[in-house]
Amino acid sequence: MQSNIVKRDEILEIYVDGAARSNSGPAAWIFIFVVDDKIIHQNSDYIGKATNNIAEYTAIINALKEAEGWTRWHIKVYSDSKLAVNQINRAWRINKPHLSKLCDDVYNKRKKLEKVEFFHVKRSNKFIQECDSLCNKCLDEKGF
Repeated sequence: MQSNIVKRDEILEIYVDGAARSNSGPAAWIFIFVVDDKIIHQNSDYIGKATNNIAEYTAIINALKEAEGWTRWHIKVYSDSKLAVNQINRAWRINKPHLSKLCDDVYNKRKKLEKVEFFHVKRSNKFIQECDSLCNKCLDEKGF
């Protein structure tokens, strides 16, 4: 993959989702990269036993890590997790040490990029629905 595929004047939109069956249970994450309302890249993985919140944070961390190879400029991250978005935006306190560590990982990834914003979106968003579908497909393929 060539570095900085997304041009400086473009915004890389990243939609993420994490899912766990029987919270905590078998879990997976996914992210989708979107430019100009078109999906340009996606990635997902099964992470074993985890909570929904851990899966969501893991999706964000992996998306930011991979985004470094696509752009360093303006990134907007969208999630249907109010908890993750509000914790990352420092609107809500983090009461669990494991989530605090994951949030720190997000901040460390964010430092390598010029501008990263985080937004909560409803589950009815078409790209969040696509993420949810692909995340569940990943879990189904693992037999969960």
